[in-house]
Amino acid sequence: MFNIALLGAGRIGQVHAANIASHGATTLWSVVDPNQEFATRLAAQYQARQQSVDEAMTDPNVHAVLIASATDTHADLIEMAARHGKAIFCEKPVHLDLARVRDCLKVVKEHDVPLFIGFNRRFDPQFR
Repeated sequence: MFNIALLGAGRIGQVHAANIASHGATTLWSVVDPNQEFATRLAAQYQARQQSVDEAMTDPNVHAVLIASATDTHADLIEMAARHGKAIFCEKPVHLDLARVRDCLKVVKEHDVPLFIGFNRRFDPQFR
């Protein structure tokens, strides 16, 4: 089983939690969110743990992180996950500053971890 820590229990985090839970090869291992009420509710809904960012990053049972937190946290969380050897899925954008994005991607490359940035619009016919 592939265990995923969800970082962000808001609207898009709830969508991702349902998708992780419904996939036969993945487990929603934990939920991380500074809003304790959101994190508790989502973790209980999917029988997941509630963890801090540090706990999720250092937990050997966490194989990947799905970053669905506020945009200004994305680059820092990507770098942290890369340094801990976690596979990474992150909602768009990585950051609003292109230089910060480039620095972040250097860290990912240095640690040779998979990184996928979610951008569903490329699949919408009206955006072709």
